[in-house]
Amino acid sequence: MTVASRYETIIGIECHVELDTRSKMFCGCSAKWFGEPPNTLTCEVCLGLPGALPYPNRKAIELSIAAGIALHCETPDHTKFDRKNYMYPDLPKGYQISQFDLPLSVNGWLEVPGDDGSIKRVGIRRAHLEEDTGSLLHAGGATLVDFNRSGVPLLEIVSEPDLRSVPESLAYLEALRERLVYAGVAGFKLEEGGARFDVNVSIRFDADGATHWPPQSEIKNLNSFRALEEAVPYESARLRDEWESGGPLRTRTGKITVGWSPETRRTYLQRSKEEVDDYRYFPEPDLVALAPDRAMVERVRAGLPEMPSERRRRFVSEYGLTDYDARVLVSDRALADWFEAAAGTAPAQAKRVANWVTGELLGHLRAAGVALGSLKLTPAQLGALVGLIEAGTVSTTAAKTVFAEMLATGRDADAIVAEKGLSQISDEAAIAAAVDAAIAANPKAVADIRAGNQRAISALIGPVMKKMGGRANTAVLSRLIAERVK
Repeated sequence: MTVASRYETIIGIECHVELDTRSKMFCGCSAKWFGEPPNTLTCEVCLGLPGALPYPNRKAIELSIAAGIALHCETPDHTKFDRKNYMYPDLPKGYQISQFDLPLSVNGWLEVPGDDGSIKRVGIRRAHLEEDTGSLLHAGGATLVDFNRSGVPLLEIVSEPDLRSVPESLAYLEALRERLVYAGVAGFKLEEGGARFDVNVSIRFDADGATHWPPQSEIKNLNSFRALEEAVPYESARLRDEWESGGPLRTRTGKITVGWSPETRRTYLQRSKEEVDDYRYFPEPDLVALAPDRAMVERVRAGLPEMPSERRRRFVSEYGLTDYDARVLVSDRALADWFEAAAGTAPAQAKRVANWVTGELLGHLRAAGVALGSLKLTPAQLGALVGLIEAGTVSTTAAKTVFAEMLATGRDADAIVAEKGLSQISDEAAIAAAVDAAIAANPKAVADIRAGNQRAISALIGPVMKKMGGRANTAVLSRLIAERVK
């Protein structure tokens, strides 16, 4: 057995997500801190000045409950806030208001693709609400602190150590992002610091008739999927090497905290990880305990949209879409809503509607660099255009011309077809006459077709289309050629 295959990598993720509220968790300062001048969104509460008292953000609590429901969590009858005490330059009060033993959500799960191809259920131990810290900038040998982020509502979602690889970890985070964004809980914008994660990595193996599970490393504050892809394999290999070489991992009793350097592509030791007792948790004396109202919880549950995984499955079963098309459409809630509105006007052609949305529509949005909400084209208008194609009124080629005009003007498809004379000719007698003329004028093409060269059909289709202004019904045209050239 090789050194690498002897060890099983065990991964758990603590994901920190800023909630999509207008104000901070315990004061009225704006929570939209990204890009603002440093230290301009602060007050006596989020700076922890003497005598200032916190007051909880109801919206943040409701969003936290919504997140828990979206993650299949239970909402306990009782919860409270606690003080988590530690000293750090970005923590102005010297403590963080968080939740210790009674979080808002517990015992949830997410399903993700496992390494073996099966669907794997990853447990979610808890999702607790807290306030964010400030942010530090290390530059020129100095450390600068910005307290704009201090006090922003932060949901910490703690998974069970059920993940075994980087692909499973990425699938878990993507599923988490999808659900929180769909639920309207968070934007999950990694590039803006709106989400970040700590990844706990350890190794487990059997030796001498026993299972060994040495203490883990916690890789702190990863802010991109790429960082996870590189940091987890590195730290896992480092732990294996340290054990094999008889290093400190053999005698260490607690876990350590490490950072990740994208420049050197290595982890580096930050500190020995504190135990729970080191934080000296105690109930926050300036806030009352909470008993989430059951009617409020059910109202939040009823207000949640259909979640992405369930919606993908329904798109496949109800509309006959491929899994790929369903994933493209459901990747954006607004796009999925737009598709469903268009498909509702042409339910029998939902697959064709999906093709237009994932092809022509998305192609236009990307090329033009515009948002879906800025379109002049409505879902009903696209459904009507697909109906014209299905009825044989316009060809697929002509429909693309109509579609471009609809995007530019917002006009209906039938009006554009009539104005530009784009209606398809399906008169069999007229098409047959043109086909007969093309056959008579192209004896070599006819001979090639009869010899098995199907590409030669284009030598007949071209003249017919030219004669009929490109408006001949292609289905009728192909059938008539096949009937005449045998």
